[in-house]
Amino acid sequence: MALGAPGALAEDAGKVVVLVFARGGVDENSGVRVERDLRVMFEASATEAPKKVPAVLAIEPRFDVGYLSKAHLERARRHFNDAQRALEKGEAEEALEQLFRSRRFYDRGIPFVQDRGLLRGIFFYYYLAHTAAKNPEKATEAYCEYVALTRNLAGNLGPLEQFEPLADKCGQTSIAGTAELKVTANIDGAHVYVDNRAVGVVGQDVPYVDPFVSAGPHLVEVRKAGRVRWGELVTLKKGESKSLRAKLKDARNRGEDFDPLASMPFEGDDAFSDVYISELLFQVSEKVHAEELVLGYLEPTPTGGRRLTVFDFVDGGAERRDYEVAAGLEGHRPALMKFWEQRFGAALDPADAMPSADRFAPTLFKVE
Repeated sequence: MALGAPGALAEDAGKVVVLVFARGGVDENSGVRVERDLRVMFEASATEAPKKVPAVLAIEPRFDVGYLSKAHLERARRHFNDAQRALEKGEAEEALEQLFRSRRFYDRGIPFVQDRGLLRGIFFYYYLAHTAAKNPEKATEAYCEYVALTRNLAGNLGPLEQFEPLADKCGQTSIAGTAELKVTANIDGAHVYVDNRAVGVVGQDVPYVDPFVSAGPHLVEVRKAGRVRWGELVTLKKGESKSLRAKLKDARNRGEDFDPLASMPFEGDDAFSDVYISELLFQVSEKVHAEELVLGYLEPTPTGGRRLTVFDFVDGGAERRDYEVAAGLEGHRPALMKFWEQRFGAALDPADAMPSADRFAPTLFKVE
């Protein structure tokens, strides 16, 4: 299994791969909840704890092998350039047609190729083209969609009404206010990302629902290690409910050794030695180009409970820790708190590490 590319090594240096596997009949959605909480704990504490905490390495894009063609992106750029030339000639309708084609090809490339500058340009030129075509209502709508897209890509949350004077210009458009987003998937144990932020988990019978997502354009992705990512760019209109169905395919480079400990017993006479496990994890770290691994295994115990076994591989060696996990959706959190204190010497509740939807960074936009 060849994961990653040499060119990505410098950027990924010092990061940690965090993966949690459910086995022995445990629901995969339970495993991904543990994985999500662990990841946000690392992200919230990167370089801030008494011991240096590494940032999380996004492992899922490594499994997009075979789907990384830039053909759609190149065609999107070509049509965008044609739209610019048409607008310079005063041909507004031709510009709108070329922008439509540019957006169509850009959407086809999501999520495997991204060019944020091009995407913002497409949205902004829709505003210019509608202005040139003397469509003031459509021009205002396009401008406000552009503003919302820019804010979403920058990581700012919340409805546009929070930012004056945007409320005066965009308050009556379809992208003011909030909408409902529902995501389902064809697999269990996957992460939902909105505008590159991890927001929840999804499974075949476990939908992700956000009843108050800000209206406007959003990049929605569903990711799972070992699967090809799925994604769409959707524009949510005020008050609507949008349902998306993610279809993830098996990755071509998943390989049988994606999880080398998948069927390995951790207890009893058949359990392998710590030295052998360290060797296997070293091989995994080489494949994913990560200096540190945190691999968790959530499985049932003979007494009917659940146990979380965490292997922390760093500096060429692995340390194993076992925790009892209580019942319930958040029953694993006390175990993660114990792991964090043992590993980094600091107290951290996963609930406190979760990104808050009410943390808005100030952003200024020119409103004409």
